[in-house]
Amino acid sequence: MSRKAIVTGGAGFIGSHLSRRLIENGWEVIVIDNLSTGFKENIPKEAEFLELDLSRDNFLRNLPENGVDTVFHLAAQSSGEISFDDPAYDLKTNGLSTVLLSKWCIERKVRRFIYTSSMSIYGSVNNPPVLETFFPKPISFYGIGKFTSEHYLRVYGSKGLDYTILRLFNVYGPGQSLENLRQGMVSIFMSFVLNDKEILVKGSKDRFRDFVYINDVIDALLLVVDNPKASGNVYNVGTGKKTHIHELIKSIIKAFGKNPDKYPITYTAGTPGDQFGIYSDSSKIRNELGWAPKFDFKEGLQRMVDWAKK
Repeated sequence: MSRKAIVTGGAGFIGSHLSRRLIENGWEVIVIDNLSTGFKENIPKEAEFLELDLSRDNFLRNLPENGVDTVFHLAAQSSGEISFDDPAYDLKTNGLSTVLLSKWCIERKVRRFIYTSSMSIYGSVNNPPVLETFFPKPISFYGIGKFTSEHYLRVYGSKGLDYTILRLFNVYGPGQSLENLRQGMVSIFMSFVLNDKEILVKGSKDRFRDFVYINDVIDALLLVVDNPKASGNVYNVGTGKKTHIHELIKSIIKAFGKNPDKYPITYTAGTPGDQFGIYSDSSKIRNELGWAPKFDFKEGLQRMVDWAKK
């Protein structure tokens, strides 16, 4: 008998990859998305699709009455920069949706709730890498919304919700939108090079991030579903390696077969709420659950470039 999962944000980058992997593993999948940043063509044809806005509480009436085993809650406004445009909407898509879904899961006796949080919750970090025990001090409305949702889950956990939180670092890979130039660092720079345009960098070239490949993130999401150790727990999901922005840009240009020394690049002021430098200590998920990234940055980047060229 197949299991049934709801994937919110399933028309987006990470959600569509997750939905396809679940279907490959024999799951029935219900994708929920408002298509604000996701694309309908990303949704696997085998999945049931509900076009719903999770920032509105009436979306619950459209959910199935029973039979759902696991909810993967990925839907969110997921850009720190964009969160400053409309903080109220950001709070609704992150905090309110988590509250409503958590309550619904308890009432419907849904077995598991998996939530994708973000490295943005840590804010400005003086001494990376960051552990899950670091005190979060988010500097963007997006980070605040994600950390708020984590607290909601802890309270609902005391009421019977079996949840796990994954704090994702900078996810990249095939399928990431090359059209949205305000979300996804690798995809933004790749879009410029793919279209032979001057690269516009918002912020210092010396900033650094932890880039984790999409397949490794999906492995982590699936790994926590049936592992009792993951219940009520929070995990960083990153490689533990830092890559400076100037190194990232150079690697992208070279992967497209172009000369990084001659490619035009313009550096401008940074965006609000942008973290200068952060990378993960993911030893907790490695030691407790046995997860480890399989793709190094060079291989993952080349796979993404090959996909973008097509």
